Amino acid sequence: MGLGLAVVLVYMLIVINFQSWLDPFIIITALPAALTGIVLFLFLTHTTLSVPALMGALMCMGIATANSILVVSFAKERLREHGDSVRAATESGAIRFRPRSTSFASTFQCLKYMRAPSNLVKW
Repeated sequence: MGLGLAVVLVYMLIVINFQSWLDPFIIITALPAALTGIVLFLFLTHTTLSVPALMGALMCMGIATANSILVVSFAKERLREHGDSVRAATESGAIRFRPRSTSFASTFQCLKYMRAPSNLVKW
């Protein structure tokens, strides 16, 4: 319930920031994919759901949301320049690939915390 409330709060903050109802919806659609990856990783590594696992999951979801915000805002900027939505999406995906690689590296660092037993995690 707390995670759902957090998603709604983040959605409302993004609505205020973008002054649109559609763009935040597109951004929030990255969260189910992130959550699926988190659950799959926990299942494949036989890791129990603990406090470090939840902290890592929240960090991964935050990184996915931040990455989505960057990609959507960059695509909107390209759409204003060119007017073609397919070209804007293609260019934004190609140009934002390197920062996305950095996001993947950060996500893999979060997975380390998710995998660790709670008594071995040192912040």
